[in-house]
Parts: sequence; structure tokens; C-alpha cells
Amino acid sequence: AAGAGPLPRGGSAMAGGRSPPTFLLLGAAGGGKSLLVRRLRHIRRTRGYRGGLRDTVAPSQTPVPQVGTNLTDLRLPRKVTVRELGGCMGPIWPSYYSECSALLFVVDASNPTQVSSSCVQLLSVLSAAPLASVPVLVLFNKIDLPCYMSLAEMKSLFRMQDIVACATQPITMLEISACDGTGLADVLQWLRATLKDLC
Repeated sequence: AAGAGPLPRGGSAMAGGRSPPTFLLLGAAGGGKSLLVRRLRHIRRTRGYRGGLRDTVAPSQTPVPQVGTNLTDLRLPRKVTVRELGGCMGPIWPSYYSECSALLFVVDASNPTQVSSSCVQLLSVLSAAPLASVPVLVLFNKIDLPCYMSLAEMKSLFRMQDIVACATQPITMLEISACDGTGLADVLQWLRATLKDLC
């Protein structure tokens, strides 16, 4: 019967009027994934956003590291589901790849000790067959902190030039601060453009 099998990935599922595409949000624990999603939802509710998002989340509301999986719907203006997977769930990330239409990978640019493990995770994700053609956005987060490494430094440490050259996916890199909102308008622009390409 029609619809008995798995749904096609990306725009095909949405074009059929069934379910919105799913964007995976991955990265090491403590990278700021949960706060990023909350900020993006806030921007969508705030018309005419152009600047930062300071003071929109009280200290007591600061998200704790995601342990499981969290689903968040964004309207860009069409709906997309962002599935955030906790960093500690790395071993089972692949079980979610088949439903992924685009990937956001968050790196803590203020934590040099996490660079090597994040790089290994990213390479593993990019080499996964189900993700061979999905667009990828690598986000170097926490640039509001004084100890953060610049985009040039992060690109060098990750050997991003080599990664991009070898990858089968289109890869975009952005510096952001989920804390103060820097760069999040660019993230939304990427999300909207990617969603449009899927349709």
C-alpha cells in the first residue's frame, strides 16, 4: 500500500504533504545546542530582528546539557523540525541519519580541549552514507567568551579546508554566540535557503 515504506528524505516527504523535513542538531556536550534552538525560536517570534538577543533568557533558565533527544518546530515560514541529540548520544546518532534533510553541527569555540573530539565526531558524521548529500552548517559557538578561538584558528585546527575538499556535502561555516545572539540571523538565513532548496 502507498505510504507503507519509509518516507523519502528531505523535500520529497514535505512535498507529499506528510511531515516537515528534519534538521539534525549535533555536537559535543556543552556546546550550546539547547540554547541555540531556544534563541532561534525567539527570533522567529520577534519580527524585524536585526541585532542581538541579550537578556531574553534569564540565568535561571539557562539550559542544561541535553541528555536525550529534543524536537523543536521552526517556521521559516514553512515548518521544519529540529532534532537535537545530546552529545553523550554520539554512539547512536547514526540511527537518526536516515530522516535527516540537513545537519547543524555545533562546536564550542571556547574549549580547545574539545577540538580534537569534535573534529573526530564531525568527520564521522560527514562520512556516513545517509548524509552523503545533505547540506551541513558547522557553527563555531561561544564567540562571546574572551577565550574563544577565531574562525581562522578553528578552521586551521579542524583542517576545514581539507574536510571541505573531501566532503561530498556542501559545508557552510559560521561564528555565532547563542548567548548574545551574534550570527543567529545568518543561521536563520541558511535554514531558510536550505529549506527552500529542499522543496
